[in-house]
Amino acid sequence: MRKILVLMILALLATKTVAVLLAGPVAIERDAFGYWKLSASVMQGDLLMLQEPIAYRTPVYPWFLACIRSLSGSYSLQVLSIVQGLLSLGSLVIAASIAARITKLPSAFGLTLAVSLPSISRFIFDAAVLSESMFIFLFMLNLLAILDYAKYGNASRASWVGLTFATTLLTRPIVILIWIPHLLFLLLIHLRKNGRLRTLAIKTIPYRSRIYHLIIASLVVLACCSPWMFRNQILFGKPFLTEFVGRNIWVVTFKDGSGAGLPLPSSPDAEQLLQRLYRVHATGDWRDTWYVSNALVQSGLSDATADQLMRKVAIQAAQQDQSTFAYKAFRRIINFWRCAATDLPKQGMHKAPTHSQKTWSHRISVVDFALEYRFSQSVALNTLLLCGLTFCVVLLLTNYPTRVYGIWILSMLAYFSIVTGTLEIPDYRYRIVVEPLVCMSFGSALAILFNNFNKTKATNQVG
Repeated sequence: MRKILVLMILALLATKTVAVLLAGPVAIERDAFGYWKLSASVMQGDLLMLQEPIAYRTPVYPWFLACIRSLSGSYSLQVLSIVQGLLSLGSLVIAASIAARITKLPSAFGLTLAVSLPSISRFIFDAAVLSESMFIFLFMLNLLAILDYAKYGNASRASWVGLTFATTLLTRPIVILIWIPHLLFLLLIHLRKNGRLRTLAIKTIPYRSRIYHLIIASLVVLACCSPWMFRNQILFGKPFLTEFVGRNIWVVTFKDGSGAGLPLPSSPDAEQLLQRLYRVHATGDWRDTWYVSNALVQSGLSDATADQLMRKVAIQAAQQDQSTFAYKAFRRIINFWRCAATDLPKQGMHKAPTHSQKTWSHRISVVDFALEYRFSQSVALNTLLLCGLTFCVVLLLTNYPTRVYGIWILSMLAYFSIVTGTLEIPDYRYRIVVEPLVCMSFGSALAILFNNFNKTKATNQVG
């Protein structure tokens, strides 16, 4: 019976995904157009995109998009939407699988899928030329690889962890430090395993084997990232993965509202920046990140050097008014969870730029109704969801069999909220990366509650 229910839920999720995608593709503009240009370079044989001297992108999504375009021609948007829709479904299936494994309760699989049914906003991004769907899938795949390593603890599993992490990192660099929660989790698993082995008077697992596996995983990551770092060495004279922090900090330091709204500092770096803006007659809004970035590149700086200069000036401004900067950063970290999805990408616009791609638009009234009254556009409901998520994570922490996994989930949720809140203005687009984790937390907690209820009921019946 449980398998039939799971299949029914999967069918409903697939139907919902198709129904959302039928509304049409999202226009190829802004970030999407940037990816489109990069994929065109790849299609012309420039695999490392040396003809596009930008430092703020990583290569996996342009490679993926180039493959789709090469195979699909003018039907690329249709094929891309289908593939990204499958990746979104795959992310939820992996989340459900992890929930069942960490709770050791098969019901957690179906419950995780069931709690994801009301979610609809993030599926619009499957119809866009954006990296969210691929990134989320690869991130969840990496978590599954880490669980496998925690269970089997051999060199091949460690290599798989390194490969999935590197692929995720080369899709979106936000995960560059998430190895810290992962290492904490694996250390706690190691300590718990050795504790059990000691009670059974069995030889414990030595730390040197874990260090050996860590070295293997690190070498795999380095090998995967080296070509892109070599590309940046050629273009910018320095081997790095990406340079974008300067633009991020510029937004949160100088932008009004959610940003700190600080003035420019009195420093030689700020003077140099202003002189370069004046040199190219950029006298517009200096608080606008891309306006300043483009002007600095136009003044003769490389993309990476422009970002570094922006970072220096923004950090200097933040240091002059640390209290305001810290207060606004704290607010953004909280609002990472509460910000409303009020501005979703538009689908199926007939006059939108699609670059000779076949388009479609088959709107479904039920989907339009669901999007109009979507849960994610309400700050109050997002706050309620945060309260529910807090309860679920606390339950995982207080339940001994899932305590280590609860710490892992909590540390990952904290990581994304802190990093994003510190470097970005809150936006629903940044929060969708944790939606599978949220569904996994709810599914796991519900499974534990139902299991405890059934145990109590059985005990009372026996009594």
